[in-house]
Amino acid sequence: MPSQIEFATYVVQRLKQCGIKQVFGVPGDYNLELLDYFEKEEGIDWVGNANELNAAYASDGYARVKGTLAVLITTFGVGELSALCGIAGSLAERLPILHIVGAPSTSMQHNRTLLHHTLNTESTFTTFSTMSEPLSCSQALLNQIDPSTDTAWTEAFDKVLKDVLEQCRPGYVEIPTDAVHKKVSDEGLQEKLPHPHSAPPPESTATGLPLETKINTVSQAPSDHPVSDSADKVTEHVVQEITARFVKAERPVVLVDACAGRFGMAGEVRKLVESCGIRFFETPMGKSLLDEHHPLFGGCYAGANSLEAVRKEVESADFVLYVGALKSDFNSGSFSVNIDTAITIELHSFTTNIGYASYPTTDIRHILPLLRPSFEAAATRRTTKPIEGESLDEKRKDGRIQTLPKDVDENAIKHAWLWPTMGEWFKDTDIIITETGTSSFGLTNVALPSHSTYVAQILWGAIGWSVGACLGCALAAKESEDNRRTVLFVGDGSLQLTLQEIGTMLKTGVCPYLFVLNNDGYEIERQIHGWDAKYNDIQLYDHQLLLPFLAGKKCKTPYESFEVHTPAELSKLLADEAFNVPDKLRLIEVYMPRGDSPEGLIKQAKLTAEANAKV
Repeated sequence: MPSQIEFATYVVQRLKQCGIKQVFGVPGDYNLELLDYFEKEEGIDWVGNANELNAAYASDGYARVKGTLAVLITTFGVGELSALCGIAGSLAERLPILHIVGAPSTSMQHNRTLLHHTLNTESTFTTFSTMSEPLSCSQALLNQIDPSTDTAWTEAFDKVLKDVLEQCRPGYVEIPTDAVHKKVSDEGLQEKLPHPHSAPPPESTATGLPLETKINTVSQAPSDHPVSDSADKVTEHVVQEITARFVKAERPVVLVDACAGRFGMAGEVRKLVESCGIRFFETPMGKSLLDEHHPLFGGCYAGANSLEAVRKEVESADFVLYVGALKSDFNSGSFSVNIDTAITIELHSFTTNIGYASYPTTDIRHILPLLRPSFEAAATRRTTKPIEGESLDEKRKDGRIQTLPKDVDENAIKHAWLWPTMGEWFKDTDIIITETGTSSFGLTNVALPSHSTYVAQILWGAIGWSVGACLGCALAAKESEDNRRTVLFVGDGSLQLTLQEIGTMLKTGVCPYLFVLNNDGYEIERQIHGWDAKYNDIQLYDHQLLLPFLAGKKCKTPYESFEVHTPAELSKLLADEAFNVPDKLRLIEVYMPRGDSPEGLIKQAKLTAEANAKV
């Protein structure tokens, strides 16, 4: 029989059911009593970040590595607004973040009491949730929900949670202070929530339309997108149509992008390409989703900003299965993808595009698992044999995977040498985080280890994001049994925005490798515009004092700092046996010449500058 529990207890237990072990955020007087319930609950830890923006970035990183939900808790007004940039990035890059906001009591809101953290306007208690509405796939404002039944609030909370898990987008729940202790039914805890990678039933997929056509929790599916009664037949037709095109193709390729990972389909893609012998490529946002040392792997495709051999092979294909596409400028070489729409099949979380036709009631999570058996069954009808993959050595000779250049500058660490060197240093299960800038472009064409995880914010591109994300990634790695290493690459300029979160790393006992690229300012900006402009300069920090300062006198996490100026110094450090054991938080300051950049960044900067200059 259902029993009565406090609403906060329901929230904590629901989140534990979702696999949450870390909760990010900053305390504030409107969420303190809610935090008491996390404080006393075993198996779920309150991280406590330096600020709300960093907390949002950390939840973003946590969700990426775990492939599941992350939770952020802030206080009303000042706290939630500080987190919005991070939430926006999670929306842009499709990450399931639940944003819980502690708010003033229902009586104070109804009486429009003039409280701290309010705007002193007529709409003072609705303005902030309204700001978050466009950044949320779903909202539950308990203050506006009649609590006359003991399941009203729990059902509203679960509705948001379900939407976040199914759509891989942020959701927003506002909990007034008096709702924390309200007695509710625990009946909902007996109902299983969807797995983060599970799809809604085919007939309801229309509700997963792009966010600009979505309506929040209180509304129904848009009436101009009717639900089809023959969704199963549509799915069957789509699979048959894609298979028929594959059978006729002589040069088929698969292109893997970000949403293949967001919706848990990377494993299905791998089964498909291996069983059918299909050549596959990744976009920058799809990097490391598949095995980059696999003989069928062709390289990273980003339109005109691809290696020439990669570009030619993808663009000469006669069948392209584009899985989880996110065609942003940096992910597509400033929209220079040159693949004929007529031979392209795009699998999305809300629709399938076959050539110029669209099937909006289909879902990548329904379609992709059906393609492999369909392709296998049709293999005997193919007009050509499956493409034979090249060995990694052959690909290196072809220039698709960068190799160490012979003309190493012995006096300076340059990008052409650094990134292939780091590629050889990485271990098989490393989590590799790069800031948008020299590091993300530097690793684009470097083959990462087969079971590594690559984390980069290529679409949203918030400067400083990677430091907060590194904390979330490291805490997620700490939950795993194989003690995965976490490695961050961040520029000296980006670091300055969010370096406080290194203090949280020390507090929580995680031990990432923090490679700080000291190249005297905002290098990616200089490459785009303002080569000698003062606005691309920064105040230079003494990074060797950073860890002692942030650790203070009571920190129990071991740490050490290094600075390297030449390839020989860095190579010696990377070869050191003790250095390779992730038992300390390490900051490695890598001095690099100002003005030196990876070739991919130079190309993209030119494309971006040209696009920005157009009228």
